[in-house]
Amino acid sequence: MLDNLRGMAVFASVVRHGSFSGAAKELGITTSAVSQQIRSLETDLGVSLLHRSTRKLSLTEAGESLYNAATQMVKAAEQGRDSVIQLKDELSGSLRIATMPELAKAYLLPALADWLVEHDNLSLNIISRDNLDMIEDRVDVALLLSENSQGIALKSVEQFLVASPEYLKTHGDVENPKALSSQTVILCGEKPTENIEFRDNNGKQTIRINSRLITNNHAIALNLAAEGYGITKTNEVDAKALLESGKLVKVLPSHKLPSLTLSAVTISKEQTPVKAQKCIEVLEAYFKK
Repeated sequence: MLDNLRGMAVFASVVRHGSFSGAAKELGITTSAVSQQIRSLETDLGVSLLHRSTRKLSLTEAGESLYNAATQMVKAAEQGRDSVIQLKDELSGSLRIATMPELAKAYLLPALADWLVEHDNLSLNIISRDNLDMIEDRVDVALLLSENSQGIALKSVEQFLVASPEYLKTHGDVENPKALSSQTVILCGEKPTENIEFRDNNGKQTIRINSRLITNNHAIALNLAAEGYGITKTNEVDAKALLESGKLVKVLPSHKLPSLTLSAVTISKEQTPVKAQKCIEVLEAYFKK
């Protein structure tokens, strides 16, 4: 079937140009290759498609019938190709962005709001789920927050420790990182221990934390801290609402933790659609303000 489709495209070119040599020039193949394609097509179909003479080519009855179908096939293929190119090169269709709800609210929507208004042929599809597969989920851009930069770094995001005012009132203020050993620290992860690095004017120090309160969900860790169960590590995005409401306050604010990096990631730099490239450019410009 594939050979027949290829042969039909060659056949349509031969008829359109009125010669094997004209078709060969258009298709970028040799005249003998064109002749072979036509012979193979005629053999497969069991009919003659062309009357050949030294002066010109003419269509047989079967050839006329096939030419109509072949031209429609070529036209449909060209339209399909043009549609794909349009999706790749124009700001239209669906832009699929994967990120966390907190990042979408804090950064993504404010950054893209004006741009989306300017390009009303572009629709935004925000995807947020665990175990995301960028290929299977057809993700154009992923907005990630991590300790190490991935893809294009957009912004540095501050990390710090937090606790509820009630917890600190009951257990006392934490005056230095070493004092954490006598506090309840809620760890986010799978292990009951974590090394936390602190920096201040005196340099850097690492404190090993042992905990009996562990969760693999950051939102749960924040809620536990807000309810007065202990101190936890968080960042300016996730803790924003709880800090503004006064349910959480920063602990050891003069001691800095390593920052996280907000990054924009694509599957392939070489094959990134224009709409995804423009989206990243808008994000970069937004965070440079």
